[in-house]
Amino acid sequence: MQYGYPCMGKRSQRYLLRSWRVRALRSRGNTLKVLIDTSFLLPALGIDVEEEVKEAIKYFYDVEVYYTEVSVLEAMWKVMKIIPAEELKIVENGINAIRNTYMQIVPDGSSFYQAYLLYQKGHRDFIDDLLYAVSKQKGILFLTIDGEFINFLKSKEEDVSNVITPRKFVSMLEKKADKLAAQYLM
Repeated sequence: MQYGYPCMGKRSQRYLLRSWRVRALRSRGNTLKVLIDTSFLLPALGIDVEEEVKEAIKYFYDVEVYYTEVSVLEAMWKVMKIIPAEELKIVENGINAIRNTYMQIVPDGSSFYQAYLLYQKGHRDFIDDLLYAVSKQKGILFLTIDGEFINFLKSKEEDVSNVITPRKFVSMLEKKADKLAAQYLM
């Protein structure tokens, strides 16, 4: 008699556990805030991405997801190289979905200043520098697949406690959800 419902199939039990996880995460006011790298916007615009990005996106329902307009602009540069004009309706719908689903965060002058300093230290992707600076300033996690950037930050002895990879993100949410769901099942 798993989960107290003897007549439920395994599929229904998984759905019930998943809904308990969502309720547990949201009911406690423990909503995690995550600023996403441009890679996590690309699937909404019709661009294929790495499996680890797709897997992490599945867990976005558990967190508050933030993006910047700079990331949308960077994504559009990729769209212009890959997506043919006849498929631009997908891109338009994707941008609308991003804006309706995720929360926009606006970098202030301090974030631009910090990003400039990182750029001067040798990291030549100003958008990554800016996203990192925004996440530090706002005290939220920065989800990125850019291992090279993380290594650069470590080499310059920058604080990377706010930087998280997709694998770590998924693992962290699964552990947190399992712990909270177990409390609901008791």
